[in-house]
Amino acid sequence: MLSWLGRAIVRISAGSILLAAVAGIPTWLVIAVGWPLPHALPDSDSLATFLTGGVTDRMVVNLLAIAIWLIWALFTQAVYAEVRAAVRGIRDPTAREHRNPLRTTASVLVSSMLLGTVLTATAATASPYPADAAPAIGRTAPSGPVAVALAAVSEGPTIVHVGNRKYEYVVKRGDYMSKIAATWLGDASRWPEICQLNKHRHFAKVGGTLRDCNLIFPGWDLRLPDDATPPATAAPVIPTTPASPPPSASTTPAPSASTSAAPPIASSYAPQALPATPATAVPGKSAIVPPAATTPSPAASLTPVHSQRPTETASPAATSTSSEAAPPAATSDEDGVQLSPWSWVSWVMAASIGAAALLVWRQRRRRFTGDPDEEPPTELPPPVDMLRREVNRHPERTQPVTADTDPPEVTDLAPLPPGGTGLVGPGAPAAARAALVGVLASGGPHHPDNRAEVIVDAATLVNLLGPDGVTLGPWPRLHVTDTIDDALTAAEAGLLHRSRILDEHTLSDLDELRRTAPDEEALPPIVLITETPPAGARMRAKVALALGEGLHLSALLLGEWAHGATVEITDDGHTTVVSGQPAAPIPERMPVLEPVPAIQILTTLREAQTGQPPAIASPAIPVTVVPLHTSRTQQADTETAVAKAADPVAPSAAGRARLRVLGPPRIEDITAEGRPLRAKALELAVYLAVHPDGAATREIGEYLEPDARISQADQRVHTNASNLRHVLGRAGTAETKSGYVIKSAGRYRLDSATVDVDVWNLRDLMRKAAIAAEPRRRELLTAACDLSSAPLAEGQDYEWIQPHRETVRRWGTEAHLLLADDLLDNDPQAASDLLDKAINLDRYNEALYRLAMHARHALSDADGIRTLLRALAKALADLDAEPREDTIELAQKLRSSLDR
Repeated sequence: MLSWLGRAIVRISAGSILLAAVAGIPTWLVIAVGWPLPHALPDSDSLATFLTGGVTDRMVVNLLAIAIWLIWALFTQAVYAEVRAAVRGIRDPTAREHRNPLRTTASVLVSSMLLGTVLTATAATASPYPADAAPAIGRTAPSGPVAVALAAVSEGPTIVHVGNRKYEYVVKRGDYMSKIAATWLGDASRWPEICQLNKHRHFAKVGGTLRDCNLIFPGWDLRLPDDATPPATAAPVIPTTPASPPPSASTTPAPSASTSAAPPIASSYAPQALPATPATAVPGKSAIVPPAATTPSPAASLTPVHSQRPTETASPAATSTSSEAAPPAATSDEDGVQLSPWSWVSWVMAASIGAAALLVWRQRRRRFTGDPDEEPPTELPPPVDMLRREVNRHPERTQPVTADTDPPEVTDLAPLPPGGTGLVGPGAPAAARAALVGVLASGGPHHPDNRAEVIVDAATLVNLLGPDGVTLGPWPRLHVTDTIDDALTAAEAGLLHRSRILDEHTLSDLDELRRTAPDEEALPPIVLITETPPAGARMRAKVALALGEGLHLSALLLGEWAHGATVEITDDGHTTVVSGQPAAPIPERMPVLEPVPAIQILTTLREAQTGQPPAIASPAIPVTVVPLHTSRTQQADTETAVAKAADPVAPSAAGRARLRVLGPPRIEDITAEGRPLRAKALELAVYLAVHPDGAATREIGEYLEPDARISQADQRVHTNASNLRHVLGRAGTAETKSGYVIKSAGRYRLDSATVDVDVWNLRDLMRKAAIAAEPRRRELLTAACDLSSAPLAEGQDYEWIQPHRETVRRWGTEAHLLLADDLLDNDPQAASDLLDKAINLDRYNEALYRLAMHARHALSDADGIRTLLRALAKALADLDAEPREDTIELAQKLRSSLDR
């Protein structure tokens, strides 16, 4: 009774205040003041009198009335917006950070008046469960011992379809597709089947479309394969009215457990992408989050990032059955890129991470020794690829990252104020993770003074990243200590070293040292990231940070910092200074990252900077292999068909169209008149060339038309396929009606019987050379080297091309190494010329330089050996690397043997 009476008093009070403000203020203004503006436009005489006359009491009253009218209009608009949002049950995820006092007041009054009534009713209509059973909503806590307060558990029923049967199954916060697969299918690895059966489906009952298998909601009626077995907790649903059964799994082919991993490469030597691990989850772990309409907390009110495409109904039959999953999408604005609801980075950081992606491929080219079974090429982690794509799509925001340009070097990724800064609030750990990434991503090979370093204790690193964080591997820029005391000791040692160098130059400022002694050793910024030191070490930390203000030492302390500024950070990165005075302005929004994408980005940064492959094998690090290595051991029926179509060494079979994708992509010998080739049709030709087994319409649209609606993307793919078929027909003489570009079972592919593709010929040459004997082997390798004279799709920077381009580049490097090794004993001059050509194509590969040194030695060319070593050192300087010690020793040994 008292509870009901209290709610009634709150509602009546809030309603009365709203009524008085919205209706009472204008009524009082009309009665007491009247209309403050003149009823007609003043003439020149009246205006002159007004300007030259004195200020009267009436003028002051009118001006105050005008101000009150304006404030009333703004407040009324705020009330209207709040009421509309409450009735619709939809909250603007960015409104909270940009609200003015009027909007805040209106929100409090409207919420108090409604007291959850309208929101609850709205949620009940939009939710699959009753309003009185609506769960408490909270943010899913990240895996690993991360210091984030656990929110309430969210659960609710959802309908699961197994063939023509339905079951009600209660999902909980933290459920994911691999868990559902383990529960219903008995095998967690079969989660891609569930993803493929439901991807792009629109759920009309509760709203939303499944575009990202990393994010699903309670209330979505998921479809499962026919062999699914319901658990004991799943209750069968008995329909009360006749209804058409949902399509069974047999109507929508799904990849089997075996095909959900790497597809057999036997039918192609070209790269085939595998299912990409979701960007912010362990493979198959798709966090189930509640519907946005029932989300009252600020953290949970962020709009989930699914795709850039508008929501649109997609039938299950149109769902892609390809084993290649399109990359998850990101959204961006003028300030940065939203990777997920709780992962946001600025454009500056995105550009630097995208540049690291380019360096990773160059480092892998450097490490490649010519053995196809050693360290097969793998896709980059999803968040890294997402950021690279967004940077290239928005060149107006930052410098694009392309294969033909040097990566940009960013120097101010983490503009942290000097001294120490405490971080509190729900977003503090995420901001610390992003700061860790930002600091380690700063600088570059040509700006060593900007390559900032991090000191962090092991407990804090585990707290931020989980157990995988301490096993990233050796990294010169990341110093992990055992305790906070050891971290302070390391910071003090850095301060002492810098002080000694400044004292030698009789200076007191590092910036002045850089100007007066540019050849002095690099002294990059140092950032200490740790928990707030305990009482015994707090004064020590205060002194070290005070001394470090002029020596480029700063600290991020998780917790309140009484000796400096403390900043509260929301889940989405917005900041508020809660105590102290920062030595430099704090940005309005700081980047935030969840643990999994942070680990994936850090792994990429480490490989880009050290040249070492990932040191850990963790579910957090997706390993999507471009399966070049499997093609050497597996065979397929389609390979026999391709081999029969034409001998790769012999001229192409008569009548076939000639598609060339090595070098500038083009169709050769177009003789018949007709329509020109569209740019997107040409991109489709390259895409199908590196996917000899074909690709589904939806899959092609995800890659080639990422910004279009689903139906528009499908239509564009059909149009471009028709255009490509038409132009190939103008270059060939095949009489097959549906030749050139074939569509079968919803998948497009190039017809090997009517289209000659140079990259397929290169694949077959390498396969046959691996098992051929001399002199046939040399003939095959010579043909492969002749084909490998230019990169894949040279001059085109397709978003999806880089992994395939690097794989094909490996084929060319391998062919040159094998052929040069065969020629070295009998014709060293030919071997040397061949390797010079290969180095021009791949100037970062160290194995080419080593073999070229042997060729120069066979020609008694000591100066040539020295020139090669210098050229290698110059090329590796772009990677901030030096030739390996064994390469330097080899050069010295070969030159010494010639000097005797």
